[in-house]
Amino acid sequence: MERLVDRRRDLAGWLVTPLFTLVAAPVLACIVGVLANLGNDAMHTPALCEKAMANNMCEETTLGVIGGHAVVSGAMWLLLWVIPWWRGLRTLRVLLAVAATVVLALLAVRLAA
Repeated sequence: MERLVDRRRDLAGWLVTPLFTLVAAPVLACIVGVLANLGNDAMHTPALCEKAMANNMCEETTLGVIGGHAVVSGAMWLLLWVIPWWRGLRTLRVLLAVAATVVLALLAVRLAA
């Protein structure tokens, strides 16, 4: 019977991918946020607050969006540790790390829009 996934050990990849994501994802999200805010003035209100302005709920709306992105990105990051350390799952691990980074970068874009 032939194995579908290469089960040789990839302990270095299993350790480095989540740790690199933990450091690199927030840095990349901050860079995206700075680049997205370059054209905005200092008193710019995010577009996601337009509906909440009438009830003075912009802060709560913003914190809810930040929390949602943080929870999704954190769950994806924790899944990196759950994926076994097999070499055949390296691509899946990297794609999940990229997806967690994109979720944080999208937060910066949503707040800048």
